[in-house]
Amino acid sequence: MMTDNNNDLGCQDWNSAPPADRKVVDFYDGASIFVTGGTGFVGKALIEKLLRSCPGLKNIYLLIRPKRGKDIECRFQELLENPVFDRIRSTDDAEKVFEKVVCISGDVSDPDLGLSAEDRQRLCSDVTIVFHSAATVKFNETLRTAVTLNTLGTQRVVDLCRSMPKLKAMIHVSTAYSNADKVTIQESVYKPPADPGFVINCCQKMSEDDLREMGRRMQGKHPNTYTMTKAMAEWVVAEQADDIPAAIVRPSIVTAAWKEPFEGWVDNMSGITGIMMEIGRGTIRSIVCDQKLRVDIIPVDILVNTLITSAWHTATYRQNAVRVYNCTSGALNPLRWEELGNLCQYHSLTAPSKYLQWYPGFSFRTNRMVHRLCEILFHFVPAFVLDIVLRLTGSKPMRVARQDCDIRTFFCRLFFF
Repeated sequence: MMTDNNNDLGCQDWNSAPPADRKVVDFYDGASIFVTGGTGFVGKALIEKLLRSCPGLKNIYLLIRPKRGKDIECRFQELLENPVFDRIRSTDDAEKVFEKVVCISGDVSDPDLGLSAEDRQRLCSDVTIVFHSAATVKFNETLRTAVTLNTLGTQRVVDLCRSMPKLKAMIHVSTAYSNADKVTIQESVYKPPADPGFVINCCQKMSEDDLREMGRRMQGKHPNTYTMTKAMAEWVVAEQADDIPAAIVRPSIVTAAWKEPFEGWVDNMSGITGIMMEIGRGTIRSIVCDQKLRVDIIPVDILVNTLITSAWHTATYRQNAVRVYNCTSGALNPLRWEELGNLCQYHSLTAPSKYLQWYPGFSFRTNRMVHRLCEILFHFVPAFVLDIVLRLTGSKPMRVARQDCDIRTFFCRLFFF
């Protein structure tokens, strides 16, 4: 695990930064950075930190694809208007800072990343640092989609990096659960459950039904296609990027910011953030979990600092093999589910949510039958009754009964973690 004790690398007064931090800031002077996944949770925080703490950088090229009827210009503008950049927006030179961010049309699921010849040439001739964080994090993703985005997409980024003569560091954002089938995970790359090249070829030729069956067979102890395809992506980096300055960073469960860009910043309700939110709303009353087990979470700003310093470390201390950095709380700062539950309960009562549906209160249970009974009594029945009341009063039903089923499905997917 890499940590940043003061968590203020450069920050506002970057000229007075400590010597160790100063070296990192200097490393980014004049740098041209290529970022994939920049519109995601981690990507937003990474871009904000680079712009604010590394004022000497030259450009940040951001790969963006059209999505949900919005073109890349619209998505790019929405990104820059995000509250994550409020600290930068409050400065006098905000406009000049944002001019450093360059929108590049592309998609990791397309051949050659969907880049135009002009954009590809521009990236190859100018980029010195690459952060690859684009991925699908859906645990129930089909094998074809997960392989295309997580594994093949990584291969395409590596191929592009090999055409960058000025490249100093390529950082691949993986997950601490890429090797979920192992008990102890060292900072090294492990052989995946299947050869990435073979699986990629199968995904391009086989039917969905055949792929589903193949995925079940080769998944083994991996809980889902996400962890399996991330394991294969790591192998791609290790095998194909061993002659370029590349590294892999493995975060555990990424959660809200500790300090930067401001305390508690988060922009999605997925994963553990969703659990804490629903506990606060009173919609989650029972969780199947051994509360004595550790929950390994890492604030997004700690991960971002790890990414930034990993690029510096990889470029400064070159080696033949691909470096691996585990970014977890681990045994250094352990947190158990019991402690997390108590914190959720305390803050739910002292700072109630304005979206409250029921008085907050929940319990951890290890007996699945008891948990299922509690689900029916405290999740499904109240939700069903509320829907009936809303219909009788002429109000629009919230379909909370369906929401309850969604919560149960959500927990089934997260149970392994």
